[in-house]
Amino acid sequence: MVDLLAFWFLFPIGIIIAFFAMSTGISGSNFWIPVFLIWLGIEPKTGFWLGLVAMFFGFASGTFKNMRQGTINWFLVRKYLKVTIPAAAAGALLVPYVNSTALILLFAVFVLCYGPWMIYQSLAKPGIVSEKHSIIHWKVGIVGGFLKGLIATGLGKLILTRCIGHKQCFHHSEAVGSVVFIVFITNIVAILLRLNADFSQVLFQNWQLLLSALVFAVPGVLIGGQIGPIVPKRIMLKHLRVYVGTLLILVGFLMLLRGFALI
Repeated sequence: MVDLLAFWFLFPIGIIIAFFAMSTGISGSNFWIPVFLIWLGIEPKTGFWLGLVAMFFGFASGTFKNMRQGTINWFLVRKYLKVTIPAAAAGALLVPYVNSTALILLFAVFVLCYGPWMIYQSLAKPGIVSEKHSIIHWKVGIVGGFLKGLIATGLGKLILTRCIGHKQCFHHSEAVGSVVFIVFITNIVAILLRLNADFSQVLFQNWQLLLSALVFAVPGVLIGGQIGPIVPKRIMLKHLRVYVGTLLILVGFLMLLRGFALI
């Protein structure tokens, strides 16, 4: 019998995670994966996939909100999706051949390195405004898409600053909204292409656990996804980057401990 109340606490957690993700443009899986792997003790590859699924609903909600606000730049969306989709497909197809511990450590190292870098970029030259550019960073999009498919994160963090600096974006809320949509579409590819025969069997064997988790996580992220997009329109870009970087450092540290089986 399925105990649908076992993971009731994922409802408020889902609201918080979706709020953070939608307000920054980075993947909600950055926060879901530690919850599933460390708190709930779910097997790593299942936890990564579940993080993508939970993130899908949150980003769907956030995308709808951003569309209503008019904070999506469709020019940037069309350009970056040309490379992020095939790159994510390649990363997702590689997952069955990579050791679970290696995936955890790669995830941890990436976010642990990126967090301090984001804070440094925000605080290093506080009085200087970067010149706008018209460059589409194809290589960054490819790397970000590949990481999204492989370790369920990386895309939003890598292309957000590029979108913010593009001359097509007049406010960083528009850059965040565009990145949310790009990550949302790319995430669908990562979810579907991980579903090979062997992994589908694992999911089927654990369907009760997955249902118990998603029945509360999904409503939470749907609510948080409506709240988060409001934030970038109301706070300074500098503050946005600093608090995202701080969260990533915490997540990376926890996942590093998990990778070495210390927690």
